[in-house]
Amino acid sequence: WTSLMEIGCGAGANLVNIVKGTKEKQVGGVDINPEAIKVCGEVLNGAFLRVGSILDIPMSDNSADVLLTDMMLIYVSPSKVDTALRELKRVARRQVVFCELHSLSFWRRLQIRFVEGLYVHNFKKLLERQGFYDIEIIKIKPEHWPESDLQQKYAFIIKATVPKRK
Repeated sequence: WTSLMEIGCGAGANLVNIVKGTKEKQVGGVDINPEAIKVCGEVLNGAFLRVGSILDIPMSDNSADVLLTDMMLIYVSPSKVDTALRELKRVARRQVVFCELHSLSFWRRLQIRFVEGLYVHNFKKLLERQGFYDIEIIKIKPEHWPESDLQQKYAFIIKATVPKRK
């Protein structure tokens, strides 16, 4: 990849780590919080940064090789998650990579919604419905999130290839 955008980048912590490990790559982010984007711009001089929502990403079609989310889709309701995924599909050229809460069980997702106030999604089903393929769902090891039982049980890296354009 040559370009990566994080949707829900906050102040840019993930982007800073990505920049440290890569050379000559274009990185940027979108976040709904203008203050977070301002801080991110101070840290990542010259990065492509925009204030915006995952439901209407302020970028042109096919504008980044990889789109990343990190515990951002936990705030997107089931009634809006298809819209969010369509936007990610529209903007991404190659792949999407999520670090999100995932469960196949409808009842477990519903329980977490009522107890924790967060949305857990069945990403395999959602991504397939949007035409994504080569979907990989990789469990994050519990020791990587020792402070959170919820993330220990339900945090996954989800990677998928964007469908071919017509």
